[in-house]
Formats: sequence, C-alpha cells, structure tokens
Amino acid sequence: MPGRTLVPMLVGALFLVTGCDNPDLVSPATDDPVFAQVPADGNGNKLVFSVDEDFPVDCGGGEILVGNVAGWFQVRVFDQPSNRNVELDVFHLFITYTNSAGETFSFHDVGPDRLYIDDGDLIVAITGRATSSGVIGHVVFNISTGEVELIAGNEFGNVDDLACEALT
Repeated sequence: MPGRTLVPMLVGALFLVTGCDNPDLVSPATDDPVFAQVPADGNGNKLVFSVDEDFPVDCGGGEILVGNVAGWFQVRVFDQPSNRNVELDVFHLFITYTNSAGETFSFHDVGPDRLYIDDGDLIVAITGRATSSGVIGHVVFNISTGEVELIAGNEFGNVDDLACEALT
C-alpha cells in the first residue's frame, strides 16, 4: 500500500522540480485553449453545436451591455427502450459582457445536464457552472412537477445581474 501513494508523490515532486528550471515568466496564451475547441461528433452518436451570438442586456438607467456567448454544446440522446437516461447535454460556453467604456465581465457556463426518467417523471440534473440554474454546483429539477428537488453548491443568481453590477 505505501508504494501506491509513494510513487505518485515522487512523480509529482519530480514534475515540480523540473518545472522550476526556467524562471522566465510565461505570457498568457492568445489563442483559444484546446479544451474550448468543438469536440468530435462521437462517430455520429452525438450532435455538436457551435455558438457565437451577441445579445443586449438592459441594466436600467440607460446602460446597455453587449453580451456575447461563444463556445459549444453537445447533445447525446439515449433512445434504447430500457434506458432510463434520456439525454446528456454538455456545455462549454464563455459569456462576455462589455459596457460602453470597453470594460468587460466574463463568466463560464460549463458542465453536463443529464435528463432521465425517475418513477415516470422527467428529471434534469445540472452539474457545474450553469447560468440556467444560477448555481455553481449541482441542481436537480423535476420537469414533470416543476419542483426543484436539490440545490447543492454556490448560488450566484442571475449572471446578467452580476454583469450589470460589475460594469455599471
């Protein structure tokens, strides 16, 4: 058992030691990170959609922000008759708000939404950072009854309101 923890610790220490050989500062990347690129369609087993849309946000008092949502989401439908899973939607969206002075506020909407059947009800379990639920964490919503069954995590509210508060 000690070998199972000792080896990863040694590898981690070696990684840290060799990573500190070059003291030069690393400038931030100017291109999109690899993980933000649109994923493959899984040999036709899922649908993948790219998003890049602008939208206005009225903050009141005459201030209008320009919002932009860019990224992708994928949808996989489970249509096997004995499978209680209905759909899996995975989101990777980057939302940027810009005010008239050119200042920006950004938010990532990242994570999976799992739709499934439980005792005849359609349930959606939202995990991650979601603008739809206003929670960074986990939310379980019963679509059939309209009831929220679980909220676990940090409730941040409406992301448009956060952007307005930060930029006006």
